[in-house]
Amino acid sequence: MTSKKKNTKKNGKFQLENLLANDSENLLAEILQLGLQQLMELERDHHIGADPYERSDQRRTSRNGYKPRQLYTRVGTLHLRVPQTRDGEFYPSILERYQRSEKALVAALAEAYVQGVSTRKMAKVTERLLGKEFSASTISRFSAELDAELEAWRTRRLSGDYPYVKIDARYERCRRDGIVVDMAVLVAIGVSEDGHRHVLAVETGWGESETVWSEFIGGLKARGLQGVEMFTSDAHPGIRKALQAHFPGTPWQRCQYHFQRNTFDKAPKKRQDELHQALREIWRRGNSYRQAKARLGELIDRLEEPLPDVADWLSEQAEQTLTVFQVAPPTHRRRVRTTNAVERLHQELKRRSKPVRIFPNPQSCLRLFGAMLKEQHEDWITGRRYLKMKQLEEFKKKRKSSSVDPPKKIHQPAMAE
Repeated sequence: MTSKKKNTKKNGKFQLENLLANDSENLLAEILQLGLQQLMELERDHHIGADPYERSDQRRTSRNGYKPRQLYTRVGTLHLRVPQTRDGEFYPSILERYQRSEKALVAALAEAYVQGVSTRKMAKVTERLLGKEFSASTISRFSAELDAELEAWRTRRLSGDYPYVKIDARYERCRRDGIVVDMAVLVAIGVSEDGHRHVLAVETGWGESETVWSEFIGGLKARGLQGVEMFTSDAHPGIRKALQAHFPGTPWQRCQYHFQRNTFDKAPKKRQDELHQALREIWRRGNSYRQAKARLGELIDRLEEPLPDVADWLSEQAEQTLTVFQVAPPTHRRRVRTTNAVERLHQELKRRSKPVRIFPNPQSCLRLFGAMLKEQHEDWITGRRYLKMKQLEEFKKKRKSSSVDPPKKIHQPAMAE
């Protein structure tokens, strides 16, 4: 028995010396292949309980030849001879570990597909790193499994109340009948009754028509969205009409950030800093609704002569930005007065979609963004609370018990002419 083990070791050593002497181009792969082959042989000996041709009371079974197997590794493809036994119960543990690695690789490829890496690029990367190219059909199979998971998440039932809901859209380039067009990606996030943020919906549409927004917002209602104290969005007419149709009577807050940009577009550049400071004073979270409205009135009066167009704009539109003072407590206002939280998601979507440049179809875009937003949703609901919702309940009770805001001295800096 000892002599046979020594012969096995000598054979392995002899083969290794030959590899080193031949200076092969794939030396690392061949050394790894030799080492794995030796390990599998030794493990089979241990499983059998005896060396080749050895008679032993410890023998449990006998050898039964080999099966060819290709193993894909970082140093290239290894061509192995997997030892077999007659009882059929032996399989090298080293290959089991590599099988798990291969599954992890396929999962990584699916993730790369989600992240917008093209099949062609993935093929090059995997061929270089692992000596194996995964076909488009393989990736498509995994993407189909992913689509089923994402579809279940996107269409899930919304349970509980969502006092605050924010809605916004961004655009991606997508092929439609062979022509590259802009496609809208619609996103809604909400703050639940326990204070966590949730991604409520993500859909794609050809533009932001009233019909597109109505289907999106109507879909939220059909899935159970309820308990909304306030919607926040920009002033897109499609959103406004859809909200009026599906959630009539629910307060709407015009995004203060978008409104400020719209205001700057109507004012000379040299007056924009002054307008910025004036709007900040109006929107200061410690103000009551009446105080904010009074400051807005003072600003409009001061702009009548130097900037009449801006004064008219503020008179007609600015009160839409003050809803938050009536609905949310001061501690919540900074986080619910704009759609900035959705904008930050859009920036991440933009970064991740950059390698794609042009989506081949809406489904590929929805797959990418759905996977990203599902991950963000899971981080949010398992992380820290975004808002303390007890403060909202206290604010609502106080609002019911008193219809008059406490008096507060109003200070408004004069605008330079």
